[in-house]
Amino acid sequence: MQVRARAAGAALSVAALILGASACSADLGGTEDTDGSTPSSGARTTNQQGRYSGLPEPCGSVSQETLAQLLPDADPEVYAGSPLATFDTGRRVGCEWRNADGADSQRLTVDFLRVVSYESDGSDDDQAGLDFEARAEEFGLTIGEEADDTERESPGTLSPTQGRPQANARQLDGIGHAAFLDDRLTSGDATTRRDVTLAFRNANVIVTVVYTVSTIQPDTAPDSARSQQYAETVAEQLAAGLDG
Repeated sequence: MQVRARAAGAALSVAALILGASACSADLGGTEDTDGSTPSSGARTTNQQGRYSGLPEPCGSVSQETLAQLLPDADPEVYAGSPLATFDTGRRVGCEWRNADGADSQRLTVDFLRVVSYESDGSDDDQAGLDFEARAEEFGLTIGEEADDTERESPGTLSPTQGRPQANARQLDGIGHAAFLDDRLTSGDATTRRDVTLAFRNANVIVTVVYTVSTIQPDTAPDSARSQQYAETVAEQLAAGLDG
């Protein structure tokens, strides 16, 4: 009987040691939140997330009526557009339309970029604002400051130096939270090309529209005012589409 009692006591002692060791091992790493919401886990809190968690289908974002204006007399399949390849369609999508019409050709691209911040003290919207300001600086603009008009050349005039683009960048109001437009005219030996870039930010999404018109007609420049208006029309549609 004494042998059995000693054996039972030993078994209880071993079980207690095992339970104690398990409890100690669970405490080695500190407190762990199983849902991964603690700051140390690197997960994003709700107040960091931006307004938009997805992006629209890019090739359907511009109306057929607008495409017919920007790409006149194009074949029907041109208006369907071609999706641009991206690594993650949840973060970036785009579409391209191309048309060649005799002496002139047109190209339209739209690009949607959803910005995500993993900074503990930042947000998606804040990061998108910083990224957009950096993008504007590439075009010689500082968001929030008025552009200097004194050095702008008249839109539509050809640069005296062949092949050197003229820049005509300015900020825009009424599209997204911030927007700017850049109008560049480049003349070459055989062609003259106008590239109008319009970028805007809405919350944590940055959208870029590029409308390019080229012509081989001598001494003729693609119309600046019309090209800019077309780019603004597209941007307004894209901004409205984000809020669906």
